[in-house]
Amino acid sequence: MAKITKRYCEGRKSPYQLFWIEGGVRHSRFFETEEARDDFLRLNGHLDKRSFEALLGIDENTISDISYIESIRGNVSFRDMWEFWAKNHKSRRVLTLWDACDEYLRDMRKTEKAKPEHIRHVRRVLEVLVESFGDRLLQDISRKELENWLKSLKFAPVTVKNWRSNITAAWNWFEKNELIEKNIAKGLELPKIEMGEIGILTVEETERLFRANEKIDPEVCGLMALGLFAGMRTSAIPRVEYEEITMRQGILTPAEKTKKNRRNYIENLPDNLWAWLERTPKSAFGWCERKWKKRRESALRRAGLLVNGKQIKTPDENGKFPQKKIPPHNAFRHSFASYHVAWKRDFQDTALIMSHKGTDILFKHYRGVATKEDADRYFNIYPQKPLKMNK
Repeated sequence: MAKITKRYCEGRKSPYQLFWIEGGVRHSRFFETEEARDDFLRLNGHLDKRSFEALLGIDENTISDISYIESIRGNVSFRDMWEFWAKNHKSRRVLTLWDACDEYLRDMRKTEKAKPEHIRHVRRVLEVLVESFGDRLLQDISRKELENWLKSLKFAPVTVKNWRSNITAAWNWFEKNELIEKNIAKGLELPKIEMGEIGILTVEETERLFRANEKIDPEVCGLMALGLFAGMRTSAIPRVEYEEITMRQGILTPAEKTKKNRRNYIENLPDNLWAWLERTPKSAFGWCERKWKKRRESALRRAGLLVNGKQIKTPDENGKFPQKKIPPHNAFRHSFASYHVAWKRDFQDTALIMSHKGTDILFKHYRGVATKEDADRYFNIYPQKPLKMNK
């Protein structure tokens, strides 16, 4: 039997803790009162090592009931009662949410397919969850509590939906590893997600962005062209290597670099993209994400396009003057999709470049955002003067 240590954790709802390490794995259990903790230890004294794991599967109320029954049991031994209970109940490990999440993250790190950035994101989600329910037994957390917790998050509905996906994945793992009987996190109710109108850069803003930087920073111009003229995601752009680009043909993205972990090759891209890439130094490829974002920020600022809270001069339907963020969220990718749909009038072609499963999103969010005339001008933004490349 592993050594069990008592602790008092001030500030917790259930401050009385039992802590032990068995087989290199950390275990703990919290109780609201000292009496409940001592009842648990006293019952453990009647059992051998093999039965102790089964005892962990008993909730606090049952421990209290057994303790009471033992005081009035008469000629019936405690071991007789225990053997009857163990025979009719499936034994499982009982962990607090904190311990369960710790095991889940450890298992994720051992999985070859798990990307470090994804693990960091999941850890952040679980850290926030543990702040509310960390000392609770995993099996005692209810579906309603998880739904209320999600609704209390001060995030946009889309972000809350992504957090729900991470919570559901964690509970799937808990169920698979028999820490819970049923996954209560499937299909958790969420606030209705209403997608607002997407924001794009105008043709004039896009051209100003390139003109302000093409002589000063040709490296960042090539990377910005991947977003504005190839529709690549901001997170994917710094992962592109020069060898993955076949000039005037296409761009290969290996599976480990894509959002959906699938190899992707995009082709049939506009001619002005290649014009910008051909003058882009090789040194631009392989930047870390932080460097790419900093250089992009400097480029936007140089062109006067990095403004937060700029007031729009035209009032809305309520007579108010809303605040505009420049550039809008995901402006590069949204600009490409909007202008490409208007330019080609071929939704399937745009969907293939954007790595969309179908054309529904394009019809819903991008159709009609830009005109054919503006699209012709947009894809006619070329470097003013070619440079000697690619060094």
